[in-house]
Amino acid sequence: MIGNRMAKLAGVALVAGAGLVVGPVGLPAASAQVLACQTVGHVAGTVPEFTLYDNTIYSGACITFYRHGNCSASTGDIDGLYNLAGWNWDNKASSVHTASQCDVSLYDARDCPHTGAHTTWIDQSADLRLGGVNWQDRATCVIVS
Repeated sequence: MIGNRMAKLAGVALVAGAGLVVGPVGLPAASAQVLACQTVGHVAGTVPEFTLYDNTIYSGACITFYRHGNCSASTGDIDGLYNLAGWNWDNKASSVHTASQCDVSLYDARDCPHTGAHTTWIDQSADLRLGGVNWQDRATCVIVS
């Protein structure tokens, strides 16, 4: 059963450059809880990019996105875009952990970076209540740099 659900994820094509990655259609909402940590783009030769958790302090259901090679050293460019609705993760994240030199910016609009409020660049955050702005359960799109 887990193998069938992983097969649905394996069918996702990652777009090179700044292409928006959408994800599989029709994935059951409970699938993130069935899998220990849902993965996107994990094939041979890839490294983790970032992980979202549905609870604070990096706990609960999670989803990890993978990429080929490290992110660039600066935040002046975009290394990836992800519409979280494709994996039933929009408005769900409460903490985020990045890897491979990546930083993320969270948006509350699906067509990032064109519209919507967004965070500054985040390396790691055990609690997305960032300063005076609460980003828990608010992100619908992620930009990676």
